[in-house]
Amino acid sequence: MGTGSSTAVVVLDGGPVVEILLEGDLDLAVSPLLAPVVRQVLVDPLVRSIELDVALVAFCDSSGLSALLNARNRAAEKGVSLRLVRVGARLERLLAATGLGRVLGVAG
Repeated sequence: MGTGSSTAVVVLDGGPVVEILLEGDLDLAVSPLLAPVVRQVLVDPLVRSIELDVALVAFCDSSGLSALLNARNRAAEKGVSLRLVRVGARLERLLAATGLGRVLGVAG
């Protein structure tokens, strides 16, 4: 369970590949932060891929998974791929247990 720590969302612009760094807890608080960032990134017609760097994610619950899926779906609607990179062991186990690793495009 989350411990009340904050979540940070940082966009690192890289042209056609945009990296979004997530830090902290992916819980109920992350959706209002992640969704507008993804929408803003998708405004740029040159963006072809979004990489969500989750190396600094400490905790993820069903709300966090939902936020990640919503981001992936929004990107797919625009023809942009979205994948998770630098997935830690704890999050990797959660994604494997739920079957969402394949859906979210977890990069090795």
